[in-house]
Amino acid sequence: MGVAAMKGERFRATGWSAWSCVWLLLVVALAMLSACASATSGTSPRKVQPAPAGAPRIVLGELDAKIILGDLPARALKLGAGPLAMLSAGEQVEGERIGGFFEAPENACLLAYARGSTTIDDLDVVAFAEEGNPIAADQAPDAHPTILVCPPHPGRMYIAAHVANGEGLVGIGAHIVPVARAAEIGRAFGARGSHGDGTRAAEAWPGLDDRLRTHRQAVGGTWEDFRRVAVRVDSRSQANVAFPVEANQCIHVVVVPDEDVALLEVEALDDAGRVVARAHEGLKEPNFVLCSPVAFEGVLTVRPHVGNGLAAVVLARTKGEGAREFSGRASVVWTASPLSLDLARTARNAELTRAGYAAPTSTRNGQLVLGRRLTVPLDLPPQTGGPSACARVDVVGGAPLALVEANIWAAPSASAPSASSSDSGGALLASGEGTGSTTLFVCGRTKAQIELETRGRPGPFSVLVRPERWQNALFAAHPLAATRMLARAAVGESLVHEGVVAGVKHVTLDPARRVTYAMTAGPGQCVRIAVGIDGEGSGVELRLFDAATSEELDRAAGEKGVSARACAPPSSPRSLRIEMRGTAGKPEAIVGERIR
Repeated sequence: MGVAAMKGERFRATGWSAWSCVWLLLVVALAMLSACASATSGTSPRKVQPAPAGAPRIVLGELDAKIILGDLPARALKLGAGPLAMLSAGEQVEGERIGGFFEAPENACLLAYARGSTTIDDLDVVAFAEEGNPIAADQAPDAHPTILVCPPHPGRMYIAAHVANGEGLVGIGAHIVPVARAAEIGRAFGARGSHGDGTRAAEAWPGLDDRLRTHRQAVGGTWEDFRRVAVRVDSRSQANVAFPVEANQCIHVVVVPDEDVALLEVEALDDAGRVVARAHEGLKEPNFVLCSPVAFEGVLTVRPHVGNGLAAVVLARTKGEGAREFSGRASVVWTASPLSLDLARTARNAELTRAGYAAPTSTRNGQLVLGRRLTVPLDLPPQTGGPSACARVDVVGGAPLALVEANIWAAPSASAPSASSSDSGGALLASGEGTGSTTLFVCGRTKAQIELETRGRPGPFSVLVRPERWQNALFAAHPLAATRMLARAAVGESLVHEGVVAGVKHVTLDPARRVTYAMTAGPGQCVRIAVGIDGEGSGVELRLFDAATSEELDRAAGEKGVSARACAPPSSPRSLRIEMRGTAGKPEAIVGERIR
């Protein structure tokens, strides 16, 4: 073996290769170069200083609330709605509201919705008429409220969004929706309020007439339907039905739900947004009577506690004096007059003076409180007209007095309790009730006392006594029947007797026999027949017919007295047939006739 071969063998025996030696030499060379560079520089690298910070740049603009609406506008357009109108937007915190006015054509619906940032957990939206009455609302505990308002509706509505929980950006958008597309769009958006059909006629509601007949019989009186609608109700929102109330008018409200909803909450609000009547809780078919001495525009709100579906709402009306024919089972709510006692008393005296009454012969003032009856002696006018003379007693209340009940009793004998006691010990001569005032008549008495009570709100009152203008000898034999007849014949808020006396009759009524007689009303004249009863029996039914055609012109039924009216056309007289009968026993009746 040569020398070179022997060296190679030793190199391989130590585990090194040629490449390993090359790498080792390179590493040593780099280390030496680095050491030399450090030795020659003698200084560390220089740090670069940052430039000073400037002021932030102001950029004009607003938050784009359309972003939070997502694909809602596009979905609405695709389903047939009009383009988006962005009503209002802004950053809101819990408890705050934003809103504005929308206009919608009378023959189209309005779809409105509010949406917020993901930091808002509960958002509500409500539509109001210009006078502040709520029209539709979605107040469910969620963050995507949507309402659909369909005809009939106001031309201009205020849409408001309320943040119930959370804070963030809120926006309100709306679309005009054709009525033909409203049902589909309402379902697609889960809209509350009127779903496409709006409020519609309820004539075909199954069994509605039978149910109404049952309710009317329980209330008593004579009613005229003026609105029947079927509205969609939902446990998460309220349905609203507007209704007008005229001065001295009573409104009967009946709500009949379908099988999909239960436990309805029904309230009536006045034009100031105050609750003036509420149906008793737990009724399967909520109903009540609302009477008012003043006119206002009301709103009926209906909300079920369970389910969603349809409910028939039926509204009927009658004159305020018709309340005297209501049965004791009727749920009647009275709104109060806003006048002070001085203004109310002055107005009543002025109206009676215009009607031909003399000034009061006595006036007594006082204060009524809840839960206490007050007995006041009555200073009846002298019996200048003989023992049959009748007196008129007006109880006038001032704000805030509401729902006055009055009873006139015969004065007690010397052995009876004192007049300050609530128990007079005498016979009941007259009774009545009213919102803030009531009028009673009493015949054939020189001494009496009036017992007063408020069942609504306390307040001041005046008792005004004056001679009654209508006098007749028959009133002496049946003073209680005459009193009731005079009360039924009086009309208007101040209960005056219109026109001139045509006659007074006394008849005995019987359930098995009709009392019939004829009268004639001259061209353009109206005849009013009033009946009051007493004695052994109760209940009277009165009907007025056209004698030539047998057409029924008016009818009335009551427990103690009734009144009905019929008129002749302007160009010719009309012959009338008057029919009446008792409903129980054989009561004695005084019949009064007046022509106007």
